[in-house]
Amino acid sequence: MIHRVRLAGVAVVLLLASVSVVRAQAPDTTVTKREGALPGRGSVGGQVGVSYFYAEKDYSNGAMPRFSFAGHFRYVINKGWQWQVSPYYTWSAYAVGTQAPFVDPNFPDETEKDFHLTQIVGASSQIQKVWGKGRTRWHAGGGPAVYRVVVQNHRKVLKDPVTDRLHQGTYMGATAEIGAERHLKKLNNTSLEYVFAWQTAFAKRDDQFPSGYNSSVSAIEFRFGAHYYFDFKKPKAPDSRKAAPSK
Repeated sequence: MIHRVRLAGVAVVLLLASVSVVRAQAPDTTVTKREGALPGRGSVGGQVGVSYFYAEKDYSNGAMPRFSFAGHFRYVINKGWQWQVSPYYTWSAYAVGTQAPFVDPNFPDETEKDFHLTQIVGASSQIQKVWGKGRTRWHAGGGPAVYRVVVQNHRKVLKDPVTDRLHQGTYMGATAEIGAERHLKKLNNTSLEYVFAWQTAFAKRDDQFPSGYNSSVSAIEFRFGAHYYFDFKKPKAPDSRKAAPSK
């Protein structure tokens, strides 16, 4: 939990620093209507999709696709780069009949993963390269993440039979994605977006989980969602009043 708070703090500091730099360099736009993903603007959005745990070992053995969710806060640094901070959640169940890596002490008669599930929740920070023309923008990027990984059986946190440690923990991780967004013609501040993404959590702890579920866990996914772009500070309306002539 402490690592997650520290990472979120670093991401916020970097984001605010980039905001200050861009605002200091940006020309005066108080009389210009600003719409879309322009430098100095931010956006909020969310996406839902499907993820699949393809690695590693016990985390991926028998894994089945499940829903995933990501929220987004972005800041457009300039025409070629943007920041992104994302809360994230996904999970995986396992195919009936898949052999469990060990017998759960709470359910000693079970030897399969029929009721096992793995949950991943956390947050990530990315720097993204942006390109495109008109109302369509592409991006690709990556960065660090912090994830909490929990393995359950019958909705109870799984316990390692050797160490008696509950199978849950907070780990450093990484993320990357590539995607495209299309701004709506009549709502220029709103865009629809699809993303192909990769997530991994370095969830290996030999001293706590020697019996199984002791490796990095990685997921690939496809998500679709929307973004809304806005100015951090509302532009001032032009002053139509004329200075009175001096007497």
